[in-house]
Amino acid sequence: MKKNKQQNDAKPVIQIDVPKRSVFAIPNAGFWLVCIALALTFIAYIPSLTADFVNWDDNDYVMNNKMIRSFSDFSKFFITPVQGNYHPITMLSLAINYAISGYDPFSYHLFNILFHLINVYLVYKFILKLSGGTIFIAFATALFFGVHPMHVESVAWVTERKDVLYTLFFILGLSSYLNYLDTNKQADYFKTFIWFLLSLASKPAALVFPAILFVLDYYKDRPLNLNAIKQKVPFIIFSGIMVYLTLHSQTTAGATDTKNTIELSKRIFFPFYGYMMYIFKMFWPLKLSAFYPFSPINEALSKSYLLSPFLFAASVYLCLKTFKKYKEITFGFSFYLFNLVLVLQFFLVGSAIISERYTYVPYIGLFYLLFWYINKILKMKELNAYILVMCLGVICTFLSFRQAAVWKNTRALWEGAIKSFPTAKAYSNLAYVYQQEGLQEKALSAYEKSLKLNVIDKEVFYNRGVIYFNMNKDSQAILEYNQALALDPSYLNALNGRGSVYAKLGRSELAMADLNKSLELNPKFDVAYKNRASAYFLLKEFDLAIMDYKKYLELQKNDAEGYSNLAVCYLNKRLNQEAIDASFQALKVDSTFAKAWTNIGGAYINLKQYQNAIVYLDKAFLRDSTNDENLKFLSLAYLNLGDTAKAMSFFEIAQRNPPKK
Repeated sequence: MKKNKQQNDAKPVIQIDVPKRSVFAIPNAGFWLVCIALALTFIAYIPSLTADFVNWDDNDYVMNNKMIRSFSDFSKFFITPVQGNYHPITMLSLAINYAISGYDPFSYHLFNILFHLINVYLVYKFILKLSGGTIFIAFATALFFGVHPMHVESVAWVTERKDVLYTLFFILGLSSYLNYLDTNKQADYFKTFIWFLLSLASKPAALVFPAILFVLDYYKDRPLNLNAIKQKVPFIIFSGIMVYLTLHSQTTAGATDTKNTIELSKRIFFPFYGYMMYIFKMFWPLKLSAFYPFSPINEALSKSYLLSPFLFAASVYLCLKTFKKYKEITFGFSFYLFNLVLVLQFFLVGSAIISERYTYVPYIGLFYLLFWYINKILKMKELNAYILVMCLGVICTFLSFRQAAVWKNTRALWEGAIKSFPTAKAYSNLAYVYQQEGLQEKALSAYEKSLKLNVIDKEVFYNRGVIYFNMNKDSQAILEYNQALALDPSYLNALNGRGSVYAKLGRSELAMADLNKSLELNPKFDVAYKNRASAYFLLKEFDLAIMDYKKYLELQKNDAEGYSNLAVCYLNKRLNQEAIDASFQALKVDSTFAKAWTNIGGAYINLKQYQNAIVYLDKAFLRDSTNDENLKFLSLAYLNLGDTAKAMSFFEIAQRNPPKK
């Protein structure tokens, strides 16, 4: 009887095992399902292949990042933080892109998509091993990891190369650790450590890796003993080093900390709200936005904030209730929480309450839990389970395709954000796009909408000041700069901007006060040297102007206009050879810079070498035939050579030109 009982007990095990690999007994079913997941993922990101860079951090990571332009000084990748983070592997990958295509965004987006596709495959293999070979769970988790709309930000945004790259090594490390738990081979342990270091060097978010190893130990029934803890020590040490480096570099970079503007009674709800909203967005990925702001300072928290701790408590209770019987539940929530904990705004950094990119790795835990549960309740209805997953997968593919198109360029990004979730940040970023495109009135309108939602944004007031300055509305520009400085008296850009307006108006004392203060606050604030040099020039203090232009050019060696302005200062002091040398420096930077040719021609006129002057003035004329100064120099040169007809013809052209506004 005992034997029969054992046989009867074994029957359910066989029945449960069959659907794990069956998939209707199709040969190589797992391979074909992975191909489906990869194909749908690629389709979802087709819009990214024709996308541009955006003005949201892509400038810092690519467009203005001198680090990626060469491999000459290899150490710079490992010692130079970008935006307060160390991620040398990410910077190396962007440098490879630059070597391939320069500032053509295609290769950058292609690499992001390829890394994401690799990650889809790695997630499949990891979950397949974790679930004991259950193809359905592995396929469904990999598919939704690939096509979920909340992951679009991590893939379609060039700056988030760090996300797709650190995840690649992160999942490889977890897979190696599973191998180690099965084989106990030191080679697998060593591989795990190497993958962890590469992940950590791609994004500091990987520092939670040791915590996930403990979660895997629990899930695979490994006892929590001294040996298990000792094996995690090297991982913990390097995570600690990364914590120190990140905190130090973010402090140096001046990462935004809003804790002083939001009271504690509100802040305690923020981590719970983030925990809840990421789960909500997993099931309802609509009305997505590049920016989700904190609750308004002057308003009470909404009910969703107040209810969020109860959802967290419910998930904790569920884990405790099923801790031994259904480890998948505790594993799923723990994987989700530990990978999310660094961005749950326990310590307020930045100005967003949640960000879609933060779900890239954490959702793996929730997807695993969800599809384990679906597999459990539909294990005898495999066809229904696959139909459900495929239908939802196709819907998500469509939604991700649409969301990827939002990242086409900066304007599309922020117009899409406003359409889904209008915020002050979205309006101000869109306004800046209009400003760059020369659509000043549209920019002012968008800035006005931004200020209605957030009246304490110094950058908005500063940018409005720039617009009014360019529109020659100097009094209005000063008012805007004053507003910015009222919010932050040491705001360098506003001090510099207001100083420039004062210089333009001839109020030299006020101009020098602002420009001097900005340079006292930051002696390497290059544009302030340039503007102060212009102010000195207007005061005919040419020696002081020359000194400031030289300081500026030490900091900005590739500004043709700066060299040209220096040449003009030399011309006013009759230092003609110095003016010629400075003008040739300008032409080294930009050979089409017409003003530099004019300056050389002017210097040769001063030297009474009129034939040489004409050679260079002609070059300027070919590039800009309407420049009054160049035309008058040409007229003067020909007059001194005795060619009155040509002198008059150039003078008449100058007279016919409409006056400069």
